[in-house]
Amino acid sequence: MKKSGRYRKKAREILFKTLYTYDLKDGDIFEILEEHIKDIRGSLSSEILEYAYSLAKGIMDTMDDIDRIINENLKDWRVERLGYPERALLRLGTYELVFSEVPDKGRVFIDILDLAKRYINSEETLKFINGVLSTIHKKYNQNVKT
Repeated sequence: MKKSGRYRKKAREILFKTLYTYDLKDGDIFEILEEHIKDIRGSLSSEILEYAYSLAKGIMDTMDDIDRIINENLKDWRVERLGYPERALLRLGTYELVFSEVPDKGRVFIDILDLAKRYINSEETLKFINGVLSTIHKKYNQNVKT
């Protein structure tokens, strides 16, 4: 039986909030993740929790490469100058598009842009995030269908 990938959307939202907080406060990513899920843990499936922890570990293990890739695809800008929400979304999206084995790369775009709409709500930001992630996806996934 094929598993639904819907649990990934909730895990992505949790990781977006975790990465945002990580940028603000620094500290241990897993402690920050725990802080974000402590009140809702009982309502989260094991798939959501596993995927959220997998994302956190993967992003932390590849953060320097993620930031390098993002920097290479920003025009006249640096990842350090991005707003916290934009940086969190680009890091999450870049990790999943380049480093993860997530089967549906197109769904990554949809979920990242949904998060941007929900938490940032700026048409310019949506275009910016979509443009950067699209460029990264094209460079690193030339043979992958979305």
